[in-house]
Amino acid sequence: MTAHVTLENVEKVFQKKPDFAERLAIRLGAAPPPAVRAVDDVTLEIAQGEAVGLVGESGCGKSTLGRIVAGIYGKTGGTFAFEGKEEAHWSAEDARRARLDIQMIFQDPMSSLNPRKRVLDIIGEAPVVHGLIPRREQPARVEALMREVGLDPAYARRFPHQFSGGQRQRIGIARALAVEPKFLVCDESVAALDVSIQAQVLNLFMDLREKRGLTYLFISHDLGVIEHLTDRVAIMYLGRLVEVGTTAEIFRDANHPYTQALLEEAPRIGRGRRAYTPLKGEIPSPLNPPPGCHFHTRCPHAMTICKTERPRLKAVAPGRLSACHLNDTTD
Repeated sequence: MTAHVTLENVEKVFQKKPDFAERLAIRLGAAPPPAVRAVDDVTLEIAQGEAVGLVGESGCGKSTLGRIVAGIYGKTGGTFAFEGKEEAHWSAEDARRARLDIQMIFQDPMSSLNPRKRVLDIIGEAPVVHGLIPRREQPARVEALMREVGLDPAYARRFPHQFSGGQRQRIGIARALAVEPKFLVCDESVAALDVSIQAQVLNLFMDLREKRGLTYLFISHDLGVIEHLTDRVAIMYLGRLVEVGTTAEIFRDANHPYTQALLEEAPRIGRGRRAYTPLKGEIPSPLNPPPGCHFHTRCPHAMTICKTERPRLKAVAPGRLSACHLNDTTD
């Protein structure tokens, strides 16, 4: 399959820009403002038509990585390529096209929709502004999109606050589809919805993928959603990818201790009564991550090498990557 999106050694560092007094203090020997390495040397390929899940605890950097893919954040280091062409070599037209081809759907639909605009303008503004359709065709385009996502076009003159949470999320999906994208980044797109509404929106995502041939990056902490929707899974911990593989293989036989712990914590039908030992400790602060393997402070299998040497993401089976020193001891 052709690579649709390629991330290679991508990094994102957030650091407060010092003001005048802080710059003066730094010149006199004070420490610079702390930096947060939200994304740390991430390499990942997503093939055309594929649905990839990005999983991890809150604060692991998965949403930041999604925003880098969507062009909302600029990367600090590494390379990003879309349809085989690196971002550094894009022309102005390449950049414009990529930003239309890659769209993002956010977790909270209410905060991502302009409360002062009617649905007609929320959905139909972008294709007009970008010259995809003339303004006279806007009502017809909006009507078709609303029907496609399961909304009554008669509601096009309403404002976002007049809709339920599930309806607002459908508006957000229609807005993303309005510019005919090829790639959707879905950041916890069903997390804020009731369970019954979640199922409807997930089915909509599956139908749209089949109908439009879309490629997805699903960002979620809900393993049930990931198992249901995706072809491959990438597990993220404190800014780093620790395991990548097909969804079926990851859920059947996880390699990395962190992945194993995540799957153990997920409720599943048919497990019955079984012994379970939860992970101990909180996820370390991104301001001061532990050396070596970031997970060694919570890992039940941690060895001496884990505290000093970073494990590299390497192949452990065909199509499977894992970053764990335990794999070195079993080679």
